[in-house]
Amino acid sequence: MYKDDFMTRCSAGLISLLTVLLCLAHTVSAQPPPARISRGNDLSLMAREPFRIFDNLYFVGIGEVGSYVIQTSDGLILIDTLWDLPGYTDYLLGNIRKVGLDPMDIEYVLILQGHRDHFGGAAALQERIDARFGTAEEDRKLMVEAFGEYAPRIDFIIEDGDTLNLGDTTLHLQVTPGHTPGTTSLRFPVYDAGMAYQAYFHGGPSVRSDDPAVIEHYIADLERIKRIPDIEVQIGGHYDSYLSGTGDLFDRAARLAARQPGELHPWVQPEEFQAFLDERIAIARAALQKAP
Repeated sequence: MYKDDFMTRCSAGLISLLTVLLCLAHTVSAQPPPARISRGNDLSLMAREPFRIFDNLYFVGIGEVGSYVIQTSDGLILIDTLWDLPGYTDYLLGNIRKVGLDPMDIEYVLILQGHRDHFGGAAALQERIDARFGTAEEDRKLMVEAFGEYAPRIDFIIEDGDTLNLGDTTLHLQVTPGHTPGTTSLRFPVYDAGMAYQAYFHGGPSVRSDDPAVIEHYIADLERIKRIPDIEVQIGGHYDSYLSGTGDLFDRAARLAARQPGELHPWVQPEEFQAFLDERIAIARAALQKAP
């Protein structure tokens, strides 16, 4: 009897142990794999001092990827959340504080594309701030595919033609697929010493598909953007998202810091933005000719 009871207890204990191990294995496997450290996301290499671009627009990102804050009369809007690597959440919040803003004033967070460098930090950020997070449906699906149950919470879905109003600021939103299926772009006002300009921020201005239908849609969207009147300012999601030969984000920042009274703001370049769109359309058309 005693031997049988002992064996029964051992078997039950072994089953319990195996159950716990299986649960732990499931938990570990459900977590997203850690991001690979590279020169483009190593914070010891990519950290940059934040700075104000316009009266109401601040760069708070890294050397490779942009994250921006739009300041309104009724709170802040954060654009993209950078990586999910150690130190990034504190870095982003610290950069926002460095430019004199309070991260607790963030009312909305817009995720412009479902690539990890743009949304990876969102879930951790949601534990630190009380804001509503939005993205396009197709890119919400990308986030879930990548992170499963650890994907960030999405409070509202962005659809083409939506507007987002906060205080004295209105953002006009477009879904512009090509870089990702749900890449989002936005148009909004910026101010330089009180002078208003219309800015356009394309969430992913390079096509990453060899599907002819995707490329054709991407080209049509760029043509649609070209027809929007009075765009004078381009904001880039990456440091080099500008017309070839005109300098990157940090070249512009240096010119802004050195600007003399009466000189035009280096981001106010309407002809350059049109030329940038033409350049991207030409690249996409060349890709379309090579598409299978």
